[in-house]
Amino acid sequence: MEFKKLLEPGRIGQMELRNRMVMPGMGTNLAAADGTVSDVIVNYYARRANGGVGLIITEVCCPDPLGRVIPGEIEATTNKFMPGLSRIPHAVHSGGAKVCLQLAHGGCFASEGVTGERPLTPSGVGTMQLPGENPRVMTIEQIKHLIDQYGQAAKRAKDCGFDAVELHGAHGYMPLQFLSAYTNKRQDEYGGSLENRARFALETIRCIKEYTGEDFPLIYRLSAYEDVPDGVTPEEACAFAKMAQEAGADAIHVSAGTWDSRLEKYNKVMAGEESAEGKDLSQGVATSMWVPPNYTPRGSLAYLAAAVKKAVDIPVIAVCSIPPEMGEEILERNQADFISMGRQTIADPDYPNKIKAGRADTIRRCLRCNECLGEVMRNCGISCAVNPEAGKEYEGFTKVEPAETPKKVAVIGAGPAGMEAAQIAVKRGHNVTLFEKNSELGGALYYVSLPDFKLDYKDYTEYMIRETKAVVKDIRTDTEVTADLINGEAFDIAIVATGAETFIPGIPGAEKGGILDPLKVLDGREKTGNRVIVCGAGLVGCEVAMVLAEQGKDVTMVDMLPTAAPELAIYTKWVLDAKLAELGVKVKVNHKITEMTDQHIICDCQGETYTYEGDSVICALGLKPNRTLVDELREKCGKTEIIPVGDVNKPRKIMQATHEGFHAARRI
Repeated sequence: MEFKKLLEPGRIGQMELRNRMVMPGMGTNLAAADGTVSDVIVNYYARRANGGVGLIITEVCCPDPLGRVIPGEIEATTNKFMPGLSRIPHAVHSGGAKVCLQLAHGGCFASEGVTGERPLTPSGVGTMQLPGENPRVMTIEQIKHLIDQYGQAAKRAKDCGFDAVELHGAHGYMPLQFLSAYTNKRQDEYGGSLENRARFALETIRCIKEYTGEDFPLIYRLSAYEDVPDGVTPEEACAFAKMAQEAGADAIHVSAGTWDSRLEKYNKVMAGEESAEGKDLSQGVATSMWVPPNYTPRGSLAYLAAAVKKAVDIPVIAVCSIPPEMGEEILERNQADFISMGRQTIADPDYPNKIKAGRADTIRRCLRCNECLGEVMRNCGISCAVNPEAGKEYEGFTKVEPAETPKKVAVIGAGPAGMEAAQIAVKRGHNVTLFEKNSELGGALYYVSLPDFKLDYKDYTEYMIRETKAVVKDIRTDTEVTADLINGEAFDIAIVATGAETFIPGIPGAEKGGILDPLKVLDGREKTGNRVIVCGAGLVGCEVAMVLAEQGKDVTMVDMLPTAAPELAIYTKWVLDAKLAELGVKVKVNHKITEMTDQHIICDCQGETYTYEGDSVICALGLKPNRTLVDELREKCGKTEIIPVGDVNKPRKIMQATHEGFHAARRI
């Protein structure tokens, strides 16, 4: 596919951009604890500028100390932050991109635990996600002061060399808290009608322009749909976009949602009080409305950008899980002027350069697993499941350098850990042989990419297989590795990535056989009846349950844990829960299985006994490391260094497998 539109130069106000690809603001938690710019965050942005993107919009930067949301958030509250802030434009400009500082005040999301003071809000309305907070109602004087703080922060951004600022009026940040009747209950000139609720944002736009000059570009990030009671509707958003343009905004960056979006609906559905039907919960709940996981269709918010574009004459930026192919089509249909690709920029900073070079098939595709968001929400620095360098750019421990002494390396197992290790080892100059017992590469990725709702994983799996075959010249499939083979070919290193396998615990009745393997069910090797019991509500159990429910089968899922898929980041988990509910999967938690056969299970739940019968029983109660070969090689291959990576150490996620494979090959 050609990407003519994405590669076209563009303009926002007086700012010229080399292409139509934008990196939107995404929290990283990479700033220093005092709000100053760190070496890590400078290198993070520099790496993405070198990758070819046209515009980088930084993560949130608070204009007022009471607006901080996360501990590692950069500030522009006083001049003392300017020396550090000025490092970011130098870094980004060196890579040929333009850079925009995103100004964001958290309002009720700026918790006392982060700022040390009770949050300031338009009306004292908090958020369901921070129920312990006690927000204050802003006075007129405080409103005017904050507007001026935005203006001063924007002036600092301009003086530091930024090419533009973005006023964050989406996702529940302060301008949206004023714009939305959900959070704005004021009875003065800042509340009531749409014009009054828009006043804070419009006065802030004008104030920024007064401080920076009319020729300094200002982008407004807008939630064009909230899906909360009395929240912003697409119609109101389009009307507001016109007002923002008249006030001086140079572009509208169209997103959706706030921290409470669909959360009340979700809670009622999970409590069994209401049906999930018609509530769009699997389209995103709270943060996952604008950072949707792989269970949500790609480009789910693009229609909002198209609506806003019809309402304004300034450029519109579309965002939300838009792959390059879809982005090109959106631009061709004139439904937006620029395309933001956020998590894709984390997964592969070089994707714009690859598009420019006609190598889009070599883009390392984002999984939309939201491990990046999960790390930030845990107050850790950002990481990526498929890019071990993300958030650690130019650190010594992520450098892939030529090996001093090339070695003969066997990589055993072609799952995510094995393929990553093989690629990195080849790049370092080692002589690599990749062994796989199956007829094709992929390992666990093969299974996780099978469901229709795992298209992102399928794309990534195909990418990994292509990249591995392109660089590893000696690939041996249908090969069972033994100690004799390793000794016979005199390998210096054996990286063992044999993964994990499904196991059936010692539950009475299980020994009789007939219980199905979830992985074999996913790939069709084992068939189920119409009534299916899935034992285990981890991620594997949930996904096989969804696949079967989509086929119209009656599915009951049972687990002793108090919730399904506890290992998922919370915003991804909410969407998974919603999809299970929409598909009618019956989830039985706090159920300890005491007996299981191929057609029934018996459980204990808080002292009560329950029996569930079906045509088929699937055991998805976990995986166990496949360590037989590791032990054999360590016993018999004394001249070979044995390095186990991935699930062979402990069954976990793709992120741990990828990172372990990367670092194992980087070290040898």
